Amino acid sequence: MTKVLTKGFTKEFKRSMKKTLSNTRVRAFTLSLLFLISGIGASLLINPAAAAPSTAAPIATAAPSAAATTPLTQAQANWEFPNGNSLGWDYNPQNQINSSNIQSLGLAWIYPMPTVPTSLSTLQGLGGVILGMAPLIVNGTAYVITTFDETFAFNIANGNVLWTNTSPLQVNQTTGMATGPVPLHSHDGNEYFTTASFGSGVSGPTVWYQGENNRVYAINALNGNEEMNFTDFTGLSMVPGNNPQSIYNGIGASNIAINQNLGILVSGHDAELDADNGRGFFAGWNLNNNPPTLMWVTPDVPPQPGSGVALNPYFDQQLIGNMSAAYTFYPGANGSTNGYTTPTETAGGLLMNTNNDIVVNWKSMSSAQLNATLYNDWGQSSQTAQCLAIDGGGSTGSTGSAWGGEWIVGSGQTAGMVFLGTNNKDPFVGPCNPGPNLWSASVLALNMTTGQIVWGLQTTTHDIWDYDCSWWQGLTNETISGVSTEVLLKTCKDGYLFEINAQTGNLIWAWSPPSGIETPGQARCPVCYPMNPLNASQTGIDFPSALLNCAPTWNITCSRGPQPPFLQWPSELAGFEDEQAFDPATNQIYATSHLVPLYMGYFGLNSSTYFTSTGEGGVPCPTCGTLYNNATTWDISAATGQVVWHHNIPLQGYRGQTDVSGNIVFLSLSSGDILMLNAQTGNVVRDYYIGAPMDVGVSVGASVSGQEYILAPVGTCSFEAVSTCPGTTPGDIIALTLQGTQLTSTSTSTTTVVSTSTTTSVSVSTTTLPGQVVTTTLGNGTVVTATASGSTVVSTFTVTSSSGGVSSSTLYGVAAVAVIFIIATGYLAMRGRKPAS
Repeated sequence: MTKVLTKGFTKEFKRSMKKTLSNTRVRAFTLSLLFLISGIGASLLINPAAAAPSTAAPIATAAPSAAATTPLTQAQANWEFPNGNSLGWDYNPQNQINSSNIQSLGLAWIYPMPTVPTSLSTLQGLGGVILGMAPLIVNGTAYVITTFDETFAFNIANGNVLWTNTSPLQVNQTTGMATGPVPLHSHDGNEYFTTASFGSGVSGPTVWYQGENNRVYAINALNGNEEMNFTDFTGLSMVPGNNPQSIYNGIGASNIAINQNLGILVSGHDAELDADNGRGFFAGWNLNNNPPTLMWVTPDVPPQPGSGVALNPYFDQQLIGNMSAAYTFYPGANGSTNGYTTPTETAGGLLMNTNNDIVVNWKSMSSAQLNATLYNDWGQSSQTAQCLAIDGGGSTGSTGSAWGGEWIVGSGQTAGMVFLGTNNKDPFVGPCNPGPNLWSASVLALNMTTGQIVWGLQTTTHDIWDYDCSWWQGLTNETISGVSTEVLLKTCKDGYLFEINAQTGNLIWAWSPPSGIETPGQARCPVCYPMNPLNASQTGIDFPSALLNCAPTWNITCSRGPQPPFLQWPSELAGFEDEQAFDPATNQIYATSHLVPLYMGYFGLNSSTYFTSTGEGGVPCPTCGTLYNNATTWDISAATGQVVWHHNIPLQGYRGQTDVSGNIVFLSLSSGDILMLNAQTGNVVRDYYIGAPMDVGVSVGASVSGQEYILAPVGTCSFEAVSTCPGTTPGDIIALTLQGTQLTSTSTSTTTVVSTSTTTSVSVSTTTLPGQVVTTTLGNGTVVTATASGSTVVSTFTVTSSSGGVSSSTLYGVAAVAVIFIIATGYLAMRGRKPAS
C-alpha cells in the first residue's frame, strides 16, 4: 500500500515540476519588470562586507519619523512577541504603511542568512528550513533566530548586523535524552522577549529561545552576550511515569512562555512521529534562582507500564476532579443523522454553544458515568494480548505539547495563568487506545505557580486524523451577557476556530468554513467530523475509514484492523496550519484556512514497526481539482462569529501567519507573493512578488527614527504547497518600506568577521530585454556592466560564508536593475520557482 501511495505522489510531483519549469524563463522576466516598476525609488540591495560590527543601537523609545506626524507608540514601533504582542494578535496598530499608500512600498534591504554549518550537515532539518520563526522587532532592532540556534540582531533601518550569538549546537548533543536526533526545526513560540530582571542573572531586555538541544537560552538584547542557559528536559526520568523504552521524538524545539511578574518559565516537549511517545507534560521553572529550578511537572496523560509508578486507570477522573471545568467538543450531540455529526455542522459556519449542546461536560457527570467512559482511557492498564504483542508491554500511547504560535500568559482576570495546547494522539491508529484519550488535541489553561490544570477543552476526541491543537491562540475581551469577559481565540488543525471563556473554559462558539465556499461541496470529508466521546464503539475505531466500512454498526472486529485508504480533508496537513490575526480596533478575526486533501493509508502497527511509525500516512491527491491545495482568508466577527468577507487563494495551501496592520491583511505565500488585502473589504490592494517561497509571516516594526518596515523571512516552501512550490531555497531576510521616506542610506550592511570561511562563485542566468543594461558589483569592488542581446545575462557574484554559520561578505548586485532581476529571476532560475499568476 505504501508503494501505491508513494507512486501517486511521485507522478503528481513530476507533473507539477514540468509545468513549473516550462514557464519559468518567460514569466520570470515579466515579473522582474513588474518588480522593478513597483520598486522604483527603492534603496540599493545591501552588500554585507567584512567589517567591524556596528555599535548596537540602544533599546530605547523610538524617535519620531520624518514620515510620521506624531511619535510612534511602543505598540506601533515593535513586534515584540512571535505573534506581535503578548496577547498573540499578529497585529500592529501603526498606520504609516496603510491600504492607501501600499503601492509605494518597496525594497529597503536584503540579508542572506547563512546555511547550516558544516558540523551539522549530517542532520536532517524538516523541510530544509533555515528560518522558522518570525523576526522580533524591539525599538529599532530586529532579532532573528535560525534553526541551528544562531541569533542575529539587525539595525532595521539598513540591515546592519549589530551582533550575532551562536550556541554550541552539536550533532550528538541530545544523545541519551530519549529525544531523538537534533531536529533543526523551529516555529513561532520557540522564542520570547522580556524586559524584566530575574535572580538567575538575566537583566533587562533579553531574547529567549528554546534550542534544538533541549536547552533554554537567554541572550542580552543589547550586546548579544549569553546571560544564561539551562537544560529544560533532562530525560525520561524528569517526568515520573515514563516507560524506559519511551521517547520524546518531536519535530522541533518546545515552546516557552514567561511570566515576567512571577519570574516563571513554562516549557513542555513536542512528542510525535512514533507510537512509543513519552508521557505528555508541561514544566514550570523558577527564573529567580540561579540556575533556574524546577517548580513542578504536570503530566496530562496516565502513567505508563514499566515506569515504576503504579498504573492508574482512574487518572482522567482524578484529574477532572481537580479542574474547574473539563469539556470535549462534540457538535453531534443533538440531531445526528449518521451517528457522529449533524446537518447543521455539515453546513459549516457558526455553531453556538447554547446550554452546552455542542460539548460533553465531564464535570457534570457522576462518578459512575465517568468510569463507564474514561476508565483506562489510554489502555495502559490490563493490555490485551494484541497490544502486548505490538508494544512489548510498553506504553500504548501518549501526546505531547503543542507547537507553532506563542503560548499566551494571562492578564487581568486571568493573571497567573498560561494558555497552551497539546499535540495529537500517538499512535495515530488506535487499536490500544480505547477511550476519548484526554487530553490530546486539547486547549488547556494552567496555573503557572502550581502547574494545576485549571480547565481543559478537548477539540478532537480519540484523534485518529492527526488533528493536534497546535498553532495559534489569542487573548482579548468580549462582552458576554453584558459583562466584559476575557476570551481565548483558538484554531486547531481540525479546521475549527473556537472562542472560549478564558476564566472558565466554557466554549462560547465554534466556527468552521461554510460548505460550498472553500469547495464545491462539503468543507470536510464525510468521516472528518468530531466523534462522540461517550460512544465506546466510536472511540474504539482504529482508522477513520472504519466509520464508513463498518456502518451502520461498529464493532471491534471491523474497526480494529486493516482498513482501506480514504480521502481526508482537512488532512493531517490541517485545516488551520497557521497563526491568525485579531484587530482590536474593529473586533475582527482574520483567519486563513486551507484544504490539502491526502489519500490516507493504513499501515497498522506490529512489534517491528511500533518504535518507528505512527501507523498511517498520506500522499497528495492528484485528481482533486479545486479541492487540491487551496486556501481561504476569512474576516470573522469576534463578537458574533459571523463571516464578513472571504478571499480565496487557489492552488496552494497556507502555512505561517495571517497579519493585520494599517487596514491591510498580509499573507506570505509559498508561491513567492506577499498578498495584501484590504481589511475592510477583502479586496487585493497589492500582490507583491518577492520571488522566493515563504511559510513564515511578516513582522511590522519601526526603526529608531520612526520609519516603519515590514520584515519577511523567505526561502521555505510550506508542506501544503506542492503545486506552486516544489522545493526550498536558502533563507533570506527581506525588508520593505515606503519609498521616498527613508531617513538613512541602505546601500551597505556590515556583519562580524569570522575566522574560518569558504568562497564560491555563483552564476545567475537572467532573462532580459534587448539592450537592457545589467550592472553587478563583485567582491573586489569591480562593477561589471553587460548589455543584453535579448536572451540571457549571466551574473557572477561571490559568496563567503563561515563554517560557524555567519556570512561575512556575501555580494549581491547594488544597481537597482540588478536588484530586481536577482530577486525576481535569480530565485526562479536557481530554484525553479513558478511565479504567482
